[in-house]
Amino acid sequence: MKILMRVVLLLLLTALTVLRLWLAMLGLEQLIGVDWAIAIALALLLSGILLPLQIAVFFGALLVWHWSPLLALIVAAPRLILMLPGLISTFLAGRRHPRPRWSSFKPA
Repeated sequence: MKILMRVVLLLLLTALTVLRLWLAMLGLEQLIGVDWAIAIALALLLSGILLPLQIAVFFGALLVWHWSPLLALIVAAPRLILMLPGLISTFLAGRRHPRPRWSSFKPA
């Protein structure tokens, strides 16, 4: 049963990755055409430069599928959901315990 669940989850992850790549190509296609969108998306995917692909996914979901900006951001960068609690707690800890404003002691 565990192996079946792992296989199903791996297939879902693969489907999500393919969906995001297709959405990135739709977003790029609005700007540069179909042929160049496929070439650039594959080149970025194979080279490992994922930030332009995430931006293309965001604009593809926003402009082509007319999703809300928050949903488009979640589809483009799903790890932000996991990072958000840490960012909020770091901000609140900085507000509760601010750093001292005086300069550090420098011996002569």
